[in-house]
Order: sequence, then C-alpha cells, then structure tokens
Amino acid sequence: MKTAKLLLLATLTITTVFLGLYIYARYIEPNLLMVNRVALKNAKVEAPLKIVFFGDAHMGKFNHIEQLDQIVQKINSENPDLVIFTGDLIDSEAGNSVNPEMISWKLSKIQATYGKFGVMGNHEYALLDEFDYQALMNAGGFQVLTNDWLDIPELNLRLLGLDDAYRGSPDLNLSDDARTDAYNILLTHEPDIVDKMDLANIQLVLAGHTHGGQISIPFLTEKILPLNGRKYVKGLFKIGTNKQTSLFVTKGTGMTKLPFRFLNVPEIVSIEISP
Repeated sequence: MKTAKLLLLATLTITTVFLGLYIYARYIEPNLLMVNRVALKNAKVEAPLKIVFFGDAHMGKFNHIEQLDQIVQKINSENPDLVIFTGDLIDSEAGNSVNPEMISWKLSKIQATYGKFGVMGNHEYALLDEFDYQALMNAGGFQVLTNDWLDIPELNLRLLGLDDAYRGSPDLNLSDDARTDAYNILLTHEPDIVDKMDLANIQLVLAGHTHGGQISIPFLTEKILPLNGRKYVKGLFKIGTNKQTSLFVTKGTGMTKLPFRFLNVPEIVSIEISP
C-alpha cells in the first residue's frame, strides 16, 4: 500500500511538472518580450548612438498582429537613432492568416531619428509568390538592403545589407565596401555566413535566424538549429581575425514550426555605442 501511494505521488508530481512546463512554453514565454540592452564602445563613433534591432517576427498562425503592437511600443520607448530588422517578417506557413497592409501600418508606427532598415530572410524568399516583402517594408518606412550599402553622414556610419544566405545570393565581397574612416555595420539574416567574409573593416554585425534555438533543451537544441545558424546561436560574440568585430545574434520575437519557446524569451535588442 505504501509503495502504491509513493508511485501515485510520483506520477502526480511528474504530470504536474510536465503540465506546468507545457503551459509555460506554450502560453507564457512566447508572450513575453524583453529588451536586451548592450553597451559597446568604438573610436569611430563621434557621439553616442543607439540602435534597436529585431528579427524573426514570423507573423502568422503562431504570432499575431497584437504582438507587433508590443514590439512597436518597446522599440519606441528606447528612442532609437536607427531601427534594424534582420528578416523573416511573415512565416512561410502563414497562409491567409496575415494582413500585409496591417503589418505595414504597424511598422510605420516605429520611430527612428535616422531611419529604419532591413534585409531579406529565408522566409521572405519562400513567400516571393505571395508577398512583396520590399514593398511591404517600404510602406512601413523601412529601406531593404540586398547586397547593397548606404551612408548616414550625420553618424559617420555605413550600413551594409547582405542577401539571405540560405535561399538568396549573398555577396561575400560586400564587406570590401566598408569605409576605413567610418563605423560599419553589416546586416545579415543568418549569422554563420560571416565566417566566409573579410571583416577587417566591419565593427558590428547584426543577425537573427536562430531564434536562440527557440526551445533550449540540452542535446536537443543543437540538433534542431537551422543551417547557417549553428555556430553563433544567440547573444554577443567577438569575431574576426583580431576579434575586432562585435556580432550580436538576436533570439527574435516569434516562433516557427512549433508554437513553443523555452528559455528563449522573445527580445528586441537595444545597442548603445559610445565613443
């Protein structure tokens, strides 16, 4: 009898724990949104510069338009100089569950002193026949850089935007267009591609794609990480021949494939760079 009670208690305890984990990963963590603040220093920045970036929104059946309201509010509360989006705006399995015009209108509410910019992700390519990503982003006030660069003279800054590494045709020589007299930021959807590039004159790389693993479980997460996102998974890295380049990989704000997040709270990243 005593053994039976112990077995029953153990069964109830395990069931309660697993049920709690399920509820947290399915309904609680995906609806959280943190601001991950990072401080950097560089001599090529002439005045304090604040960049807020986000990625992997995956608008669709798991990530609804109300979440975009929260993203916009968090970004604007940071009073950014620049806002960057690193790709995967709409999930490739979204179907008819999204309204592109509404998404553009929400994005247009994001405020940035010197502009809003983005790059292509692999889900943008998967949806080429359904959505015009560039037009959608333009309507939201974002300029999309695809193997291209632009200068922001007021900040002594050059932005370089790489094409998607998974489905696009990234120009691995784009970093050659970095200016030696400016602060250079490389934007890419997939982070691992940077190991194939010369980063000598790149000070900062911003990337997404990995979702930080989305579900962090030992021995499992590394098996489900996406191609081109298996080395640099989340957070800040020092890379390049002389470790001269800062790479930040965001965990993103949305979910894909499965409607779960565990130990990967959705985030926007606020990076303040000081002289």
